[in-house]
Amino acid sequence: MNLDITLSSLQDKGHRITKVRKEVVKIFSENTTPLSANQVEEKMLQVCLSVNKATIYRELQFLLANGYLVEVYLRPNEVSYESSELKHHHHLVCSTCGAIDNVTNCLASELEDDVFKKRGFRIKQHTLEFYGTCAECARKTT
Repeated sequence: MNLDITLSSLQDKGHRITKVRKEVVKIFSENTTPLSANQVEEKMLQVCLSVNKATIYRELQFLLANGYLVEVYLRPNEVSYESSELKHHHHLVCSTCGAIDNVTNCLASELEDDVFKKRGFRIKQHTLEFYGTCAECARKTT
């Protein structure tokens, strides 16, 4: 997410650019991995911006509804968000430390073609997440 372009786009659509909205957009412009509302709150506190959690949720929903964010479900009972501008990708999630990394090569397109040929089912989108142990945690256990 490009900070200046996103803020300009919001202004062009008649939306106000509050201090909180600007900071939330900035946070997603600086992070390519998904963030939960709690993580957004932590990042706001790091820049000395104390915000009510309800306000954070409202901003996330606003950016989601306007197409700037997408929801990502990586953990049970937790919604994360990431920029909708990111290239199609999947996630590597470390079950030990919780680190998340993006994988941009997608082999699922071959599976989509196969599903369509065999079943006539046209896939519009897919998600694929990999859960395991990151290299750093693996080094610690050996």
